[in-house]
Amino acid sequence: MTYAAYEASTSSGAPVECYEFIQGLSKWYFTTGTQEFTSLARTFIPSAVKRDRIKQGEDALKETLTLTFPRGDEFAAQFLGFAPDLVTTLNVYRLHLTDPDKELAQYWKGRVVGAKASDNTVQVECESVFTSIKRPGLRAKFELSCRHTLYTRGCNVNQEAYLLTGSLLSVSGGVTLTVQGAGAFPGGYFTGGMVVAPDFSSRFIVAHSSDQITISRPFNALVGGAELRLYPGCDHLRTTCNTKFNNLDNFGGFPWIPIKNPFALSSIV
Repeated sequence: MTYAAYEASTSSGAPVECYEFIQGLSKWYFTTGTQEFTSLARTFIPSAVKRDRIKQGEDALKETLTLTFPRGDEFAAQFLGFAPDLVTTLNVYRLHLTDPDKELAQYWKGRVVGAKASDNTVQVECESVFTSIKRPGLRAKFELSCRHTLYTRGCNVNQEAYLLTGSLLSVSGGVTLTVQGAGAFPGGYFTGGMVVAPDFSSRFIVAHSSDQITISRPFNALVGGAELRLYPGCDHLRTTCNTKFNNLDNFGGFPWIPIKNPFALSSIV
């Protein structure tokens, strides 16, 4: 019998829900049932996870799903504080334990966007996969500063041409890194750029002074002597584009637009 046959049956069905989380190469499988089972080489283990109502409306941005885990759940705890570097996707399935084939029917798909602790539980917030088609597609704006993202299409600066590779000398407070060679560049040179660790996880650089850089949040695992890759940032000003990157031909700003609306005399920047 198929899943549909058990679903329509008045006596043979034994429905449970299954949750599949995928984070890079790591995967977790949970079920609301009391029995562990295997389907398509995936072993689902019983969990005390609960969810709120799945919503289907006109606004995809509001169709979120909240999963509630016990406070001590190791999987859910990783989303508290600093989120993992990789995106975690979620597939929700329905299945009937009485089905010998353990056929899964997909019920919902999305990704984890955050979590919060409340009393003895951790609430994991997820957004629907359909939110991806609701994101704005046109980013270009008529503005003084450059509208392009550094190193991407439109900017066209060769990222590897500005690479600095240096050894990690020390870490202070988790976010202040002393990197060999960074002091050879003027203060602020790497501000707005990024640092890439040996495991290819990256962090935004919020400040640079001498051989020290301050990153937006700590790396999960970083030891002294690790080889870091540093890329300088850009403040999107015309002078920076010209003197720092010699890329004025691709500057995406409009520095000579009027500061005030010539008709209403109100500010337009």
